[in-house]
Amino acid sequence: MKEEGKEVEIIEEVLETVEEIEEETETVEKQEEKEQGDWYIIQTYSNYEHKVKNSLENRIQTLKLTDKVFEILIPEEEVVEVKNNKKIEKIRKMYPGYIFVRMTFDSELWYVMKRVPGLSKFMGDATAPAPVRDEEMLKVLRQVGVKVQKFQVDFEVGDMVKIISGPFRGYNGPVKEINAEKGKIKSTILIFGRETPVEIGFDQIEKAAE
Repeated sequence: MKEEGKEVEIIEEVLETVEEIEEETETVEKQEEKEQGDWYIIQTYSNYEHKVKNSLENRIQTLKLTDKVFEILIPEEEVVEVKNNKKIEKIRKMYPGYIFVRMTFDSELWYVMKRVPGLSKFMGDATAPAPVRDEEMLKVLRQVGVKVQKFQVDFEVGDMVKIISGPFRGYNGPVKEINAEKGKIKSTILIFGRETPVEIGFDQIEKAAE
């Protein structure tokens, strides 16, 4: 009975080991698949980026081309637009008129993709697309991966603004510098008769009445 119990334990250990190996193999295969293909740039008609992306995805599924096309990307970023002293959040395309496709390119894909409505052309020469260089694509992927909130404003350097919140509330001053990445401006305000440089967030100011 003891020997039978040991045999059962050994069989169970072997099965567990086999299962672990299969899981590790599956993980490696998925990782390898993720790294397959090259990135290509496709030019689309104006405002057709998402339509082209959806059409490509549908055709890839219908024609069973998922072993050749691995990822379709439209790089976008979140933007806060300050207009008429109001903040509006929106999503902006980083490269309007272009989409990025990671795929293993061949003549079949060339035939299928050229016939997608709204697709203008591949970036490359007249006979075949040219893949994006790894270092260039890495820059794009880093931009997409970093969630940075950017700002667009309707005032310029030299405009007078009024501070509406914070320790300098009520003061007016000219815009000396605009940092859209940080969402701040540099200005100078009069404190006790002396010009004092200050840095203020876009959400703390509004255009001063003329």
